[in-house]
Amino acid sequence: MATTAAIAFQAQADTSITATLVSDYVYNGVSSTDGRPTLQASADWWSDAGVYAGVWGSGVNFNDGSNTRVELDYYVGYAGSINDSLGYDVGYAFYTYPGAADAGAEFDYGELYGSVTYNEATTAKLYLSEEYFGNAGKSVLLELSHSLDLGNDFSLTLAASQTSLLDEEGDAYFGPDAGDDSYNHWGASIAKSVGGVDLNLGACRAWPIVARAF
Repeated sequence: MATTAAIAFQAQADTSITATLVSDYVYNGVSSTDGRPTLQASADWWSDAGVYAGVWGSGVNFNDGSNTRVELDYYVGYAGSINDSLGYDVGYAFYTYPGAADAGAEFDYGELYGSVTYNEATTAKLYLSEEYFGNAGKSVLLELSHSLDLGNDFSLTLAASQTSLLDEEGDAYFGPDAGDDSYNHWGASIAKSVGGVDLNLGACRAWPIVARAF
């Protein structure tokens, strides 16, 4: 179970800064804070032509002896629409963990991503990495999500995904259990905006498809 509270400050038409408090930083069904709360923040810029760039940061705690405490992500992309019903988003993100004692398990990695959204509610996403977190090798993530307007400023989002390693010689340093080659994930969350603050309550679960033995 995870709860979030976010406040967005609009500096001008093409920039924004967001601060968020979460009870657990969960990425793709796996906790990055060992089930503990943390602060997150982002700064974004975008143009009328659809080009955007930004930086996002969060506290982390992998509980693995690496002393990793901060994640900083940088991204650039292009978003637009095909017609009145279909929108798209393509880009590149680079994930960094400054100060991590990660010798032997390189944490920093890059990822290509793309998505298609139908009627601003149903989204299919694809993420590709040549060297996933922790020298795990090539990876692919497929995700499908759908949002429902519940009225009274409430919305419900349902999501499901599958993450897989493509390199059999990778270190398999990800998933709900260290050593997973691939795993499924589902999540559900309810959001509401109250006085400029976005509140989010969610639950998720991840489970392995194939476990790798060391």
